[in-house]
Amino acid sequence: MAGPKLKAAKNAAQQLVRMLAPSDRVSVVSFDQEVRVDVPLTSPNESVINRIDAIIHGGLTALFDGWQKGMNQLLNSDELSDFHKRVVLLTDGMANRGLTHHSDVVPVVEKACKKGITTSCIGLGEDYEERLITAMAEAGTGNLVHLTEPKQLEAVFLAEVEGMSLTVGRDLRIRVLPSNGVKVRCIHNPIKAQEDGSFLLGNLQAGAEPVLAIELEVAKTSETSPQEKDLLRVSAAWRNQEGEDQHLEDVLKLPIVEDAKWQELSLDPDVKNEVLLQRSARQRQDAMYDLDIGDPQATFASIQKSLCFLQNAEPTPVIENEKKLLNELLELISKKKFSLSRKVMSAQSFMRARSRKIRDLDGNEDV
Repeated sequence: MAGPKLKAAKNAAQQLVRMLAPSDRVSVVSFDQEVRVDVPLTSPNESVINRIDAIIHGGLTALFDGWQKGMNQLLNSDELSDFHKRVVLLTDGMANRGLTHHSDVVPVVEKACKKGITTSCIGLGEDYEERLITAMAEAGTGNLVHLTEPKQLEAVFLAEVEGMSLTVGRDLRIRVLPSNGVKVRCIHNPIKAQEDGSFLLGNLQAGAEPVLAIELEVAKTSETSPQEKDLLRVSAAWRNQEGEDQHLEDVLKLPIVEDAKWQELSLDPDVKNEVLLQRSARQRQDAMYDLDIGDPQATFASIQKSLCFLQNAEPTPVIENEKKLLNELLELISKKKFSLSRKVMSAQSFMRARSRKIRDLDGNEDV
């Protein structure tokens, strides 16, 4: 990283340090062909800001080694047992030194996550490997952000700090178990189930509402007693700020009604919109696949299909913003900016699947 990118990154990091409280701790690691701990773990102060200013540009990208060095700063400190711990990884280049394969990197990031260290990844520009940092953000249950311009960095760093301050739990896992006569037809969120069948949604933040959009198939019944039917048992497990396991469980029930009355029922607009947003996120993944096999026309059609979905949505600021995001993607694809398009789609799909705010090309978050 060099030039305006490096300058913006240093300015954003310095601003982040100024935002931290004296009780917080920060470390800064830079990496190119080598890895340097520019600021060992310490309280935020003017010396940290000066050391950040002294960072110089480099050539190659030892991405995993840089992440690991930062992670070890957190892991090896005895004073951080009661802290929220996060590595924010920023890169603008392809990983070409050290470990670069998903199969080598992901297990290490997962292991760090189990020890309470979240990983968020920020890709800047058009030349980084989004598949690798997407896998790291997923394994680290953090955020994934694409930035087109370095001027957006300060807002993203600010969002990471604010997100940590609002965190009330981590490693939220949702598991759904359908009742007899009920099938889960689809999980609309483009997110893979874990080995135990749960869905890992990351940290719990005050004021945020993690959402899974689930479509069920329910067998008809002629029974009228009992008057309600159990459809789905939902369990949520997470760790609180003290690292203690927490668990909640509930059952989704609906009244049994006659077929004619059922046909008269209207769709809940909030549920309808959430399903459409998650379907739109899934279409982005289809569009990325089309790009990977060299079919940009199919990519364009996938994004257009998402816009068609949204014509049936209830008009809300989030829906209107989603239309804007999709039109931005269509413009990028029309201009044959395929690499950039893929990076934007990857970050947007990742964040939407986990009910987090996503950014447009100007770096602005969802309303």
